[in-house]
Amino acid sequence: MKKLITVLILTIYTSGAFAQILATANSPEYRNILKMSVSQFTRSTFQMGYERFINPNTSFYLTAGLTFQDSDYEKVFAVRNEAQMRFHVFTIIKPKESHRLYFAPYLMNQYFETETQVYDNNGNYFWQTDTFDAFGGGMLFGWSFSFANRINLDIYTGGGLRKTFNYDGDENTYYNDDIFDYGYSGIVPRLGIDIGFWF
Repeated sequence: MKKLITVLILTIYTSGAFAQILATANSPEYRNILKMSVSQFTRSTFQMGYERFINPNTSFYLTAGLTFQDSDYEKVFAVRNEAQMRFHVFTIIKPKESHRLYFAPYLMNQYFETETQVYDNNGNYFWQTDTFDAFGGGMLFGWSFSFANRINLDIYTGGGLRKTFNYDGDENTYYNDDIFDYGYSGIVPRLGIDIGFWF
């Protein structure tokens, strides 16, 4: 297994070594983008991503994020990972900016540890703890805009399927069965904004 992973990493690295990827026509040839997700802050999540161009029309994007929330009624800790293969179907490279349109199938995994304040019939409360995993996959469509030679703005939308496993939420908790619930299973829309820089 270790040999397979090593061969895969070497293949991606060497195939990208000869790709000529320009952020803008005036910039040097960069092949990597380090990004931070602005939209994930609305979910109490700090998420970073790394995009590596294999060739001018294909890139591989990995993200990792941490969710932390500590309020009077709920405590959440979560780890989020995602992998995308991006196919850039339209590219314009101008002297001071560039535009790329892409579509990207993705796979996602999240691990959660939650504590929720629950009240009994007498008005007394206790903390209910839960640990569970969520897996998902789907398709994104996005616009990657580069300017100032090295700055990148990535806006995307799409959606997919999400399934949660080992979730113990029940009628005694205050979870809502909607797309913003940590334990939600079903079809999920996606909308996001990432900002980063080329190197």
